[in-house]
Amino acid sequence: MAAPPELRVLCRRLASTPVDDLPRLCPVLVGHVLRCGGPLSAPADAKPKDKSADTAVLVHKLRTHITTLLTGKSPAGRFAAVFLVKAVVDVGGWESLRAAAPWLRGLIGILNKPDPLASKELCIITLTKMYVLLHGYPTLVREMATPTLPDYVSACLQLIKPPAAGKALKVPAAFVDTVACSLAKLVVLYPTTLRPFTAAMRGALRAYVAPTCSDPSLVPRGLRESSRRLLALLPYTAPKNGSSDEWAKALRSTLLDVHAALDQIFRGVVEPWESSTGYRGQAPRAGPEPTGGGDSPDDLPPWSGVQAGAERAIGLVELLCEHLASPTKAAVALPVGELVDLAARVTLVTPPSPGSEDAVPTNPAIGRDEKAELWSVLPDLHAAVLRLHHALLRRLGPNALPLATDMLDQMVRVYAASRQNHPSLRAAAAALTKDLLLLCGPTLPKLTVDSLAPLIQSACHEILVATGHLAAEEAAPTQPPKKASAGATNADAYLPGSAAAAAAAAAATTVSNAILSDETTALLPLFLSHLPQHHLSPDLRSLLDRTAILASHRAAMLASCLHPYRDGRGRCRPSVLPFLVRAFPRDQEVEVLRSNLLKVGAAAGGGHAGGMMTMEMDAEEEEEEKEEEEAGDEEQGEATAPKSAGGGIVVPREAGNDANGIPGGKAKAAARAGNSGGGGGGGGGGGGANHHNPWGVAMDVDTDADAAAPSQNPFAAVTVTATTPARPEEPARPASPLKRKSEVAGADDANDAGHPPKRLAAGDAKAAVVQASAGPAKEDGDKDEGGESESDSEGSVQIDMTLDDDDDDDDDDDDKEEEEDEE
Repeated sequence: MAAPPELRVLCRRLASTPVDDLPRLCPVLVGHVLRCGGPLSAPADAKPKDKSADTAVLVHKLRTHITTLLTGKSPAGRFAAVFLVKAVVDVGGWESLRAAAPWLRGLIGILNKPDPLASKELCIITLTKMYVLLHGYPTLVREMATPTLPDYVSACLQLIKPPAAGKALKVPAAFVDTVACSLAKLVVLYPTTLRPFTAAMRGALRAYVAPTCSDPSLVPRGLRESSRRLLALLPYTAPKNGSSDEWAKALRSTLLDVHAALDQIFRGVVEPWESSTGYRGQAPRAGPEPTGGGDSPDDLPPWSGVQAGAERAIGLVELLCEHLASPTKAAVALPVGELVDLAARVTLVTPPSPGSEDAVPTNPAIGRDEKAELWSVLPDLHAAVLRLHHALLRRLGPNALPLATDMLDQMVRVYAASRQNHPSLRAAAAALTKDLLLLCGPTLPKLTVDSLAPLIQSACHEILVATGHLAAEEAAPTQPPKKASAGATNADAYLPGSAAAAAAAAAATTVSNAILSDETTALLPLFLSHLPQHHLSPDLRSLLDRTAILASHRAAMLASCLHPYRDGRGRCRPSVLPFLVRAFPRDQEVEVLRSNLLKVGAAAGGGHAGGMMTMEMDAEEEEEEKEEEEAGDEEQGEATAPKSAGGGIVVPREAGNDANGIPGGKAKAAARAGNSGGGGGGGGGGGGANHHNPWGVAMDVDTDADAAAPSQNPFAAVTVTATTPARPEEPARPASPLKRKSEVAGADDANDAGHPPKRLAAGDAKAAVVQASAGPAKEDGDKDEGGESESDSEGSVQIDMTLDDDDDDDDDDDDKEEEEDEE
């Protein structure tokens, strides 16, 4: 293999650059090393060829330069050597690890030298990487890791040795965090080698597990988390099969420490809790403030005050969560009852609502200030307990189903009592609710679903405020006081832009509340997909749909479309599919949903997306019922309006008619008659009452009228049909047999007396079309018995549903012509 140019440049730079200038060239040198992975990881040939020999020489020269810098006397050279060792080990593989024995000893030596902390921290990172890579090769572990690892752990513990009481740390907290992370990685890989250092590691990091405001120095969050992780993994070092017992012992010890802290900080209230696991509380210590902790090596640092006690309890609960989240060496017995008992104790103590401080039983021997401080720290304690529930739920998985109801009840209790103004409590409640809904959401009873109403409303409010669709709580108007002294008057309130400035200041103060958490955002679609929708109230479902639309939440709108809301009568609310398609027109999932719902709707004939019937309004229902009654009257009664040869509705063209010959203001009844009446002369349409057309499809027109008539009628006749957009026509039903007029002549008078002809106002139709239909006018013929009544002069139209003989048709036409001449 030919040597890459970067390898030659790297060797030349290391040989020609002064040692003190190497640190500023470290980024360039590391970049060259990362591009030389092939030569550095290639096995060394016993008899190399020409090009391979050149490459092997350059690789050997590079390793020699690094070893010289690592063992040199210049701190700058050692710093650059640590950089290069880390890069070579990352890309060199087994070949570089096999040759890294001198580098291990050199890096451990730097930890014992007075080098800068930056060099030592980089050494810890490099050594951790090397030990992790060596774990995959048992031969290298026996030859390199086992002999050097005790020296490395001893050097690290010496660097982070806890100071004397009341003194600050010798090294920064970030350096201690790096050491704790390194030991936490190695204790799992080399438990037997690190077993002698278990007590030393626990003592060095105990002060950082649950720090309080009473400690002399501030402990950052990263150091607290890494220290808890290391203490939770120390049971790995137990001999033989004692890992499970050590883990259970550590967990129960932490539980007792939490109860001991709660015994002191809850001394101001009368707890309604009774232990179900046999725990007996300690008597509160006498003194003006609650205290705890101790100075012995096995105790946590001392604390004083309600705030410090709450911080100690929260830190210990977080340690319990770390025990539940960390892996174990063997199967362990989880004390579920003791964990649930602890959570019940904390959640049963809730702050009183404003104005009803006497509702919570308190200890009269404790002052009001200590009680007020206790109410202020309760939301943090409740949030810690909810995180404990979340860790327990994740550890147990589906086996946590029996505990789901208790967890949900405790979460709802503390969430409602906190007045929903605590960000960490809202985030913890959202995360816990998400996992509970995924576990057992569809099986929740109505009472439990109703109890989630405050959480649903708060989540929707938080989303709407964060997206700008809902204004935050408005501040009080900054108007100048009417009566105030000159010194107390705010002169800036009189400026023109004072109102806008006050609004901006109010918005700036509430910006933290508008920041959405990932848990709250992910919770919105679960309310629609993993809750029984028939248990939700209509107001809550409307709030969820409105929030999903305004926030353009794709997952929530999809869940709303896939889980429609039905009321007690089985009717569905309008779907949010149009808003979803409008907001995400190019989304593939939305397009698949839209197309499939439309296909199902077309197959079902419902005319709505997804075949779902929308909830009809009362006015529409009444109108449809009225139309059905009118259609039934028309089918039963005898109509007297003339008909065209094709069977359509004939309306004579009169003065004042519109362009289509329909009287003004009377077109609607004609269109309604066309929808509800019978079909053409060929037996096309069905009866009006039996075939109600809610889509307004145009009535069929007989196009063979000219062929059926013997001659053309000189008078124009119009057939009224609706001109709404045509839809696919339904199959025509067979027309009911109609009697000829000659067969029912004897019953005409009785029918007319009991059932007057139905009057149809034609002014409500949307549009009409004109069609000429014909029949020859004859001079002789009798006039129709119905004649023209007073209602005809008012513009109404009467429809005769019977079939006349040819002579009767001719007589009707002659009578109509005579009536028009008389007018």
